[in-house]
Amino acid sequence: MKILLVKPISDIHVVSPPLALAYLASSIKKLNIEVKILDCLLKKYTYDDFKSYLKNYNPDVIGFTSFTMEFVSALKMAQIAKTMNKNVKIIFGGPHVSNVPIESLKNKEIDFIFRAEAEDGFPLLIRELQKPLKKQNFRKIQNLGWKNKTKIILNSINFIENLDKLAFPDFDLLEFEKYPKLYLAKKHPSAPILTSRGCPFNCTFCTAKQLSGSKWRFRSAENIIEEIKILKQKYHIKEFQIWDDNFTLNKERAKKFCDLLIKEKLDLIWWCPNGVRLETLDKELLIKMKKSGCYAIAFGIESGSEKIQKDMKKNINFNHLKEMVSFAYKLGLRTQGFFIIGYPTETREDIMKTIKLAKQLPLMRASISLFQPLFGSQIYEDLKKQGKIPKDYSIENCDYSKASILPIGFKNMDEVKKMQQKAMLEFYLRPRVFFSFIRENLSMSQIREILLMIRKYIFNK
Repeated sequence: MKILLVKPISDIHVVSPPLALAYLASSIKKLNIEVKILDCLLKKYTYDDFKSYLKNYNPDVIGFTSFTMEFVSALKMAQIAKTMNKNVKIIFGGPHVSNVPIESLKNKEIDFIFRAEAEDGFPLLIRELQKPLKKQNFRKIQNLGWKNKTKIILNSINFIENLDKLAFPDFDLLEFEKYPKLYLAKKHPSAPILTSRGCPFNCTFCTAKQLSGSKWRFRSAENIIEEIKILKQKYHIKEFQIWDDNFTLNKERAKKFCDLLIKEKLDLIWWCPNGVRLETLDKELLIKMKKSGCYAIAFGIESGSEKIQKDMKKNINFNHLKEMVSFAYKLGLRTQGFFIIGYPTETREDIMKTIKLAKQLPLMRASISLFQPLFGSQIYEDLKKQGKIPKDYSIENCDYSKASILPIGFKNMDEVKKMQQKAMLEFYLRPRVFFSFIRENLSMSQIREILLMIRKYIFNK
């Protein structure tokens, strides 16, 4: 049996090693099955390139990981694979199928899906697929979604409690040195790592719970350090990124990790690009992060309006926010904020508060996205019940540079888009922010990524 794990074709500009696929590859290592990872973003593949790859490799099983904005492309690739080999088994995982499992399985090209985590279930599925057809039994494989003739079956979901028991990702399949210098990274090669899973918070716009559960689970500081040592010694990385949703949720664990990193003298730099919760930070932790090599941190802020904060169930303490961002900036950390514009209950005044806050805070970067009702989120379900999801809204519309829902304070979508343009231009066309890019000494590929992001958010191109 030959297995191909695929990061699908898309127009996403940020190219980073697909960590989820590397975890899956390591989960089946003991089965002694041939497995490859194909990152179509890294290879800059077209659909014809994918066809050629399949002709040469001819896998028995293809697994796709997919965000919502990648799902249509991944489905097209699955159709290509089925056309070339009707017996190939197609498995989908990732955020989109976790959020809308039944709708995903209705696509005839998809044979199986995994909701949430798949490291435990994936090797069990592969073992069953190795058996004769009549002896295959999928009912006890947790997190699996499958079809029994025309009937769709979703097995129960289980989350891995002890993350230290997981094998480290199969880094041999990732080819770190071939990846471009990551967006806003300082050194190359670099590697993504994941130190915890789960989210106990209730933000209405987010679907993290569907993917990793509401209980926060974490790896020990010692386990993380062991992985980082391997990354440096064997793969010669010079930097790593912590992609957790809630890396700092347990301050003492985060502090212990920083202390161990300092003690080991690994001479690596790192940062948190995914956004941390402000209430999980204190000055002592930020100091330790800086001392251990952290050079940048992103904050999940979302809105400058107290009303919208409550509507989103984010409920940030603005005084603590300002204190932590200011302190991080004074420490010399590169500060970044995540913001959302166009929430359904938002008025023009609310958005102006967000723009004002973004400019007041000592932020060096800002990601200002237009609201999208993500499938499976609380706000999506609320809007659906209220009949406010447009009839033409589909997975293809899930683009943070385009408005999909008209907020109460606006007449049309163009007005919402103009507010995003205003926010982006007012934030970035300031000397402090503009010259910080020059001081960063970014590579040409990084500058290109930034310009592409700004162009898309401002001009929809």
